[in-house]
Formats: sequence, structure tokens, C-alpha cells
Amino acid sequence: MKRTLLAIGLVACAPLVHAAEEVRLWHSLDSAMAVQLERLAAEYNVAQREFRVQLAPLPAGGEKGLVRLGLPINAARPVLYYNRDAFRRAHLTTVPKTWYEMAGVLGRLSESGQACAYTTSWPAWVMMENTGGELSRQVVVRWTSMLATWEKSGYFSYSGRANEGEARFATGECAVLTSSSASRTELAKTARFEVGVAPLPYYEDAYSDTRLIPRGLPPAGAAVWAQRQSVGVTNFFAFLATRAAEARRLRDAMEAELEAVWRGDKTALDALSAVPK
Repeated sequence: MKRTLLAIGLVACAPLVHAAEEVRLWHSLDSAMAVQLERLAAEYNVAQREFRVQLAPLPAGGEKGLVRLGLPINAARPVLYYNRDAFRRAHLTTVPKTWYEMAGVLGRLSESGQACAYTTSWPAWVMMENTGGELSRQVVVRWTSMLATWEKSGYFSYSGRANEGEARFATGECAVLTSSSASRTELAKTARFEVGVAPLPYYEDAYSDTRLIPRGLPPAGAAVWAQRQSVGVTNFFAFLATRAAEARRLRDAMEAELEAVWRGDKTALDALSAVPK
């Protein structure tokens, strides 16, 4: 009898384990953005046990009865803008797809008399988003070292931490620009030439997941759909906003270190090692 009562007491005192509430979301993102959102959802599911996010592509016509929600993350992506007139003067008929192809293109532009072959806006953001929104130290060191070499040879010209490079591109001073896809409309208005847009170049040997290979302009109005606005959805979106703020702080720290590389004060590896992890 005592044993029976003891067993009942143990059962009564055992903590109740509740299954995580499922939060189902559907999206209309392309593969590169979908991979990034899937990674964030996986991190969220590991970080807490109250909710479990399940993602799926939105089927054709499947938005009926669902609530559309804007994502609290930057849906823009870095792309390559180029001066079509400058390319014609340099007798260039193709746009570089990889960073290895870029050097030859910039050399031709310089030989044609282009004072500034290439510049970039938001350097740290461009490189981080080139790896699917996840910091790859190996890729960033390779890219930064390459730009430092190109700066010495006159292929690359540093413009600043923010979007200063866009003005230099729009006036025709620089023939190639990497910047945000969100700038497309403004650049087309202000440029004195025909603007071309292409996917950001990439390192073809750096992508184990080919879905992360940079693509052109993102889908308009990146969003997700839910059955209803719930506590679970709100909690997940708060997590996304927190991660976006963390990424912004990391980019700001990287920008300061990158300037030391452009000045010749640090190597790319030393600069990246100084960025808080």
C-alpha cells in the first residue's frame, strides 16, 4: 500500500510536459530567401520550446483564407549595377557571374579610360548577404583581400560605409556598382546612361548549397501567410527582429574594420579577427 501511494505521489509531482504549439507559415520567397528564413526558423525552434514554426511554400491560389504578414527582415539583396554605355565602349558583351571573372572585366573598363571601374555601397552588408545572410569568415576574408588588391591596381575605389558609391555610379564616374536592389528605381532615374542589373558575383567554390548562389532582383513584397495572427507568430517575428538588429550591429563593426583594410592599416584576416563574434 505504501508503495502504491508513493508511486501515485511521484506521478502527481512529475512536471507536466506540454507539446509545443505549431505555428504554420507559408511563403512566396525565392530559394535564396527561403533558405535564409528556414535557417532562422530552425534557430528559433531550438531556442525555445513553447512554439514550433513550420514553413512551406505558398501553393498557387493558396492564400485564400490566410492572413498576409510582412516579414520584419530586410527583403532587399545586393545586386550588381553596371553602366551599359561604359561596357559598350570597353567592347564588353557579357556581365561577370563570378568574382574570378570580374577582374578581367574591370581591366577592360580601366583600359577603355574609365577612371573608376568598380565601387560598392554598404561593403559589409553586400558581403554578408552574398552568403545567404550568414557570415562566412572564409568568404569575407577572400573578398576583402581581393578588393584590397584591386584598390592598389586601380580596379576598385572605396566610397564609404553607406550608399556613397551610388552617387559616383549615377554620375558615370564608376562603371560597376554593388548595392541594394532597393536602389534600382532611384538609380534608373538619376543615372545619365542606361543602367544594367545583374546578380551579385559569387565564388563558385564557396557554395555547398547551390540555392544560396546570388540571384537578381528579389520577388516583390516578400511576405508570409498565416492562418491567423497569433501569439506564436508574434513571438517568432520578435525573434526575427532581434536577429536583424544583431546582424546590423555586426555589419557596423565590420564596416569599421574594413576601412582599416582600405587604408592599408590591417590585413583582411586581422580586420575580421577584430570583429566581435
